[in-house]
Amino acid sequence: MSKLIYYVAASMDGYIATQQHKLDWLENFTLGDDSTPYDDFYQTIGAVIMGAETYSWIMSNAPNDWPYQNVPAFVMTSRDLPVPLGLNITLLQGDAGAIATKAKQAAKGKDVWLVGGGKTAAYFAEAGELQQLFITTIPVFLGAGVAVLPVSDNVSVTPKVQRILQSGAMECVSDVKRN
Repeated sequence: MSKLIYYVAASMDGYIATQQHKLDWLENFTLGDDSTPYDDFYQTIGAVIMGAETYSWIMSNAPNDWPYQNVPAFVMTSRDLPVPLGLNITLLQGDAGAIATKAKQAAKGKDVWLVGGGKTAAYFAEAGELQQLFITTIPVFLGAGVAVLPVSDNVSVTPKVQRILQSGAMECVSDVKRN
């Protein structure tokens, strides 16, 4: 059965980007060979969901290099955002349950990667639609920024895998408990 997985890197103080939505702190960090290979994770993915800010960041920073060309992408937005021709990108808004169901159907038995951002992940977590967190914590403090999961109510998790990598980063895979 498909799972909705929030796979993300975060600072030690719980941010996925700076206040200016910059990722230089992450881009300048080398994980090393003992981290879970991105390609291994991505092979389990059949669809992606992201918020409008994440989508806009990707389009601004890699306009000709859409990283999810081989899977359907669902972008949560109330705005009319430009979508390049030839890409399988659907702009939508509404109920988290209906969107999760649509994405899981499109994933055809594979998992759905909730790419980000934090507010979008929190929306699905609060609706009980997020099944797993895969957070790689980078050993840096940002002091402020975009929160990893800014929920308005408690979200309980059960850690399944915790590893400290040679680089000093920590990988933690946790199942989200239904409240």
